[in-house]
Amino acid sequence: MGTTKLTRKEILAEDPVHEAIIQLIEFFKVNGKRIGVLAAVIVLLTVGIYGGLQYLDSRQARAQAQLWKGISFFHAEIAADASADPYAKGPVPTFRSDAVKYQAAAKEFSSIVSGFGYSKIAVVARYYLGLSQLQLGQKKEAIQNLDTTASNSRERTIGFLAKRVLATEYLNSGNYRGAREILEGMIRDPQYGLPKEDLNIDLSKALVAQGKRDEAIKVLRDAGAQGQQFSLLKQRLMMELDKLQKTPQAGSQP
Repeated sequence: MGTTKLTRKEILAEDPVHEAIIQLIEFFKVNGKRIGVLAAVIVLLTVGIYGGLQYLDSRQARAQAQLWKGISFFHAEIAADASADPYAKGPVPTFRSDAVKYQAAAKEFSSIVSGFGYSKIAVVARYYLGLSQLQLGQKKEAIQNLDTTASNSRERTIGFLAKRVLATEYLNSGNYRGAREILEGMIRDPQYGLPKEDLNIDLSKALVAQGKRDEAIKVLRDAGAQGQQFSLLKQRLMMELDKLQKTPQAGSQP
């Protein structure tokens, strides 16, 4: 799994927006949506509510419009009869294939990144550029952009999302050590103000893949004893713990 001016105080504040983010995270997790969808929601909240669009100058406004164009391309619909004009079918962009869709999105994001350096908007664009490149199979470039985004100390929310995507990519590609390092860092980080149950679940998977089943069980048990006792994410965590406890010890993997 993105931005743009969201301070640590704001992300940790107990306000309706923060509560909405928490609920959206649980909803998308349970329904299996991509991190990119969640990021789009957070982008909308942080830019629309905290960014103060009315104060953007004309150049920033153009970049903002281009950013939303790229995001709309990223989440565009696919239709076999789509024309070269993505808006030929209406206000919702439509493309002939996923490849064409992500190529169009990446073009918009790349333009922002090259034209706006390390501005807030460029940080968001770089995150989405990484997501688009992952979808296009350009993993080296994607990881490079996501790693740069993750290292940004000013835009913490997008940085956390970039780390989350990297951890997922490492876990899926067999880089269990890399996934573990990122996940453990996020879990320990007091500035990470969002639910950590899903982080612990993936951390347990990385540990199991490394042949460290007992450590994985401990991670889930400890996480189960923290935070809210009743939530959709907590229920999923406890299910993972129960499944792992019933699974026989497996051999170590490299």
